Amino acid sequence: MNKRKITAFRLTFLLIATIFTTWGSYMLGKQLNVLLPIFSCAYVPSSGAIGVCQTLATLGLTLASGAGTALLSVLGMVAVCTAGILLLGRLWCGYVCPFGFYQELLSMIRKKLRLPGIRIPESARPVLRAVKWLLVLCLLFGIGFCSLCPVRFIMPSLAGFGSEINIIGMILAGIVTGICFFKERIFCQLCPMGSLIGLANKTSIGRIKKTGTACTKCRACLECCPMDIQIIYTEREKPDVTHEDCIYCMKCIEACPEPDALMFTMFGKKILTSKRETRR
Repeated sequence: MNKRKITAFRLTFLLIATIFTTWGSYMLGKQLNVLLPIFSCAYVPSSGAIGVCQTLATLGLTLASGAGTALLSVLGMVAVCTAGILLLGRLWCGYVCPFGFYQELLSMIRKKLRLPGIRIPESARPVLRAVKWLLVLCLLFGIGFCSLCPVRFIMPSLAGFGSEINIIGMILAGIVTGICFFKERIFCQLCPMGSLIGLANKTSIGRIKKTGTACTKCRACLECCPMDIQIIYTEREKPDVTHEDCIYCMKCIEACPEPDALMFTMFGKKILTSKRETRR
């Protein structure tokens, strides 16, 4: 695929996926009379009858209840989702996630207005990482994450439905939206669901590869990375630079000016590669 077209393709795919996971999944689920294993927020009334975040947060209670139908439904959904995650990793975050699309829209508006974005200082990264895994624990153990997750306050309104928003929710939604406006995909760096999915990036069919000898240390890859992944720039020896935080947006490959310095492969086959663009 021509690297100039990858962002347009990804955003188009992301838009279609957002529509399906927000509205289409509900309609299809009703027609088939099944619970669909989707990642759309369960608090969006139009979304599928059950969401993965909600399932993980209440998994302990479901297992403890031993309710036959509910238990089989949840375990089946977890099995399907686990298989998909191991196969695709955080490709889901870059190409399907509705809240990811919301963040992309905010960034596009900011860029259209020609407003500068912000960068996270290197000294703050250990703090962000600690917060990320703390949120993962809160999600897994059902310790209030869904009660304060900004997605439940933002996505229902965007879907055209009322939400259970309160003053705390309004403030939280406003703060998160403001930060996402100035820092591209910042919520993705903290999202506990994305963090868990990211653990499967090393087993996924998609890989980001680098030819260290072709790198001229221009920093273009790092400067454009919405997830602020350092290894994409610093690694010079190992060919596989797929990181657990990578959402496969391919912006690093788009930005890299050196032929075959960076590439994306699936099943070991080259799908996209960096190249020097010729000016006309």
